[in-house]
Amino acid sequence: MDGIITVELCMGSSCFARGNSENLQAIESFLSENGLSDRVELVGHLCLGRCNEGPNLRIAGKDYSGLTPDCVVDILRKELEEK
Repeated sequence: MDGIITVELCMGSSCFARGNSENLQAIESFLSENGLSDRVELVGHLCLGRCNEGPNLRIAGKDYSGLTPDCVVDILRKELEEK
């Protein structure tokens, strides 16, 4: 993985209520456990513009919706291994 990868998590009320609070914990744990915290910039947003599809996440410009903590970890693993 070269450079810093940006992971953007929607923290708007809809996504937060739908599970991004748990997804945030899963992301932070994954990054910490895999020594990736210095290679990933984790950014919170008030809205990523897809409220009806949330909870939402964007990694390196690619959008993901309808997430659970387990699928967030799978997405991170896949996206960060490709970089």
